[in-house]
Amino acid sequence: MAYTIGDFGLVLLFMIVILFSGMPVAFGLGGIGVVLTALIWGIEGLPMIANAAFSTFTADNFLAIPMFFLMANALQRSGIADDLYGMLYKWMGGVKGGLLVGTIIICAIFGAMCGGSGPATITMSLIALPSMLKRGYDRKLCMGAIAAGGVLGIIIPPSIPMVILSPYSGISVGKLFIAGVFPGILSAIIYIIYILIRCKISPDLCPAIPEDQRATIKEKIKSSTSLIAPLILVFLVLGSIYMGIATPVEAAGIGAIGSLIIAYLKKRLNKEVFREILIETFKLVCLVLWILTGAAAFNTIFNYMGAYTVMQQIAAQIPGGSISVMIFMMILNFIFGALMDDFAIITLTAPLYLPIIKSFGVDPLWFSLIFMLNLQMAYLTPPYGFNLFFLRRTVPADVKMEEIYKSVLPFLGLQILVLIICWIFPGIITWLPNRMIR
Repeated sequence: MAYTIGDFGLVLLFMIVILFSGMPVAFGLGGIGVVLTALIWGIEGLPMIANAAFSTFTADNFLAIPMFFLMANALQRSGIADDLYGMLYKWMGGVKGGLLVGTIIICAIFGAMCGGSGPATITMSLIALPSMLKRGYDRKLCMGAIAAGGVLGIIIPPSIPMVILSPYSGISVGKLFIAGVFPGILSAIIYIIYILIRCKISPDLCPAIPEDQRATIKEKIKSSTSLIAPLILVFLVLGSIYMGIATPVEAAGIGAIGSLIIAYLKKRLNKEVFREILIETFKLVCLVLWILTGAAAFNTIFNYMGAYTVMQQIAAQIPGGSISVMIFMMILNFIFGALMDDFAIITLTAPLYLPIIKSFGVDPLWFSLIFMLNLQMAYLTPPYGFNLFFLRRTVPADVKMEEIYKSVLPFLGLQILVLIICWIFPGIITWLPNRMIR
């Protein structure tokens, strides 16, 4: 049976209506997949969905995800963020906007250890935000910087979303990780430049710490020992992958054990804390499993209906060739970002996008990182960007959701700027991995 573009339009419209209704993405996508499978093949076709989900779960790289989640949860409770913030407070507190700059740097370091956005955002909103507000920093600017700094973990390796994207792109996790280094650093630098410019124009936004409260050189040097543990952990995880010593799964295991050791050495790990870490990790893994199951159900029937062929037909009708098609994909992902989480977006769109991109002769490595930069924006896109709700859980009670929305808009614009720069200058993405991995 041949399916038309109109048939796909109806399926996508139904999907969007369900997502807007507030139904969880996993159940929305999964429900559509199950219903369509039953209508086309009958009940006998349902095991195909289970097989598709099982093949996703048993992929080699998927085993890295629980380990990265465990590492993130252990680090969040280890007190390492407190130590890092204390160090940067001493070093940068005397600069206008210095505490915000330090917050961005810590988020980048935390992202390089945790592989995601949640831990950095939640931790810094609990540690840094009260300190900055106490010093008279502008609340809106602080919230926006913390939310934007948190999403650096999506692009800075090791990135859990990159692990999920890898099988769809056909590119190794290690190569994706290396490709994310320069875009991640560029994002952090642009955030910092923006903060410093804002503080230069309006000094009252982020006043410097009074001179009598600033740390001495001796205190600054002593506080720098806080960097030792994070740098060792980052080297063990990323260095082992880049040097070919360990696979991403093995490196994730090293990171998980290393984070638990750090928590233990800092006397932050006991039986109860370890239990909480395991429970939280289990919850996150189950969340990802449900999303992947729903996406597998939807993608199975969608591909059977000839989604790739229809997408090719649509792409051929868009004037402007590959550039216009990719812009259309980015706009579509941006819209999806306001409705669903990054895991759902990857599993829903990557299987359709990547084959079309490859047919145009576009470098899949470059596109994969453009895809990830686009995905970064999803975490800040109202109304359902994840980081917006992470912030809502931790900011003062008098902060309204509208204020959080407004706080992230400048940084959302900066993320678009980073994406454009990496689009115009693809070497920012491709140069390092092409030199390190052949």
